[in-house]
Amino acid sequence: MTLKSLIRVASAIAAVISSLTAEEIRSDLLVDKILGNQSCATSGCHGGSGPLHGTLSKFNATDIHARSFATLATPRSARMGEALGIGDVTTSPSCTACHAPAAGVPAAMRGEDLRIGDGVGCASCHESSDTWLRSHTRPDLDHAQKVAAGMRDLRSTYARANACVACHQVIQPRLVETGRHPRLIFELDGMIATEPRHWREVHGWDGAKAWFVGQAVAWREAAAARSGGRDDSAGAAERERALSWLVRRAGGATSAGRVDFDAKSGEADAYARNANESWQAADGEKVLRDLAKCAGEFRNSNVKRLEQAYRAERLVLGLDRLLASWPERVRATACGPALDRLFTTAQSVPDFAPPEFANRLEDFAKAVGGE
Repeated sequence: MTLKSLIRVASAIAAVISSLTAEEIRSDLLVDKILGNQSCATSGCHGGSGPLHGTLSKFNATDIHARSFATLATPRSARMGEALGIGDVTTSPSCTACHAPAAGVPAAMRGEDLRIGDGVGCASCHESSDTWLRSHTRPDLDHAQKVAAGMRDLRSTYARANACVACHQVIQPRLVETGRHPRLIFELDGMIATEPRHWREVHGWDGAKAWFVGQAVAWREAAAARSGGRDDSAGAAERERALSWLVRRAGGATSAGRVDFDAKSGEADAYARNANESWQAADGEKVLRDLAKCAGEFRNSNVKRLEQAYRAERLVLGLDRLLASWPERVRATACGPALDRLFTTAQSVPDFAPPEFANRLEDFAKAVGGE
């Protein structure tokens, strides 16, 4: 989440919003204040009890995002700070940008309830509620009107990916290389699956679609970070090429179609947005079967072993999510042992052996095909 995304949101006047279309009420007005979690916490709203009202309580009790700032106060974070020459990681923008976004909000724009200790709070995902807090519960407004008033449209897999990717894909190389921060791999559907639910999926959730759209957005970010000089870390080029390979290979089997551009051209974002709109229910199985048949590409000696390792890393995560969303539950369960063996061969990048991975991938393909 960037400060710009918090400050500039589409706004509408609550008194007349119900009589306007989404297009009519879209504008770029400044938010006066960035509100914190407490603005959502009254007993009649998300701080109360019951399935519709207890969402904030559940978030605070079970979600790791609510403890992201507290993570900075641990001994491990302190050691990382020492290695990086950071005196206090709880106040360093290098750390709080993702662990406590509220720390970057200017004093003049801070709402009374905006607390750094809330970690990755409500506004990080839903946008600041300054423009839509009073109108979003009105039954006479449809979803498009509420989005036009400033709420982020989290029914869209593309919008969810954009809300998460900035902190879950590319971080400063020195944090990993010197501070030993874990390297990040953005995979939208897997993240959503492990997230404690404090929301309802009103229109369902297509995990395969979320996986593919998320990978397209991740590729966009990886390419932008490299071309913009923000990621010159060891292996960055190979990781970006591995993402490119995966999106290109999977895209050919989807309704989004083949990829024939370089992500640095800016077309990757348009492709991800199109994939979000054009995805069909049958695309998940098509991609699963296609990716399961790519063992030969791991026997290609013209591709560097390091890139092959990163391809395998991304591929097994994708196969896991595609398998989890496969309607043929009995077949998907039967494929589990073959996928587990495939995961084992891809766990270590330094020790990755492409021929062994290719053999295990062929075993997985046979399981998917029912042979």
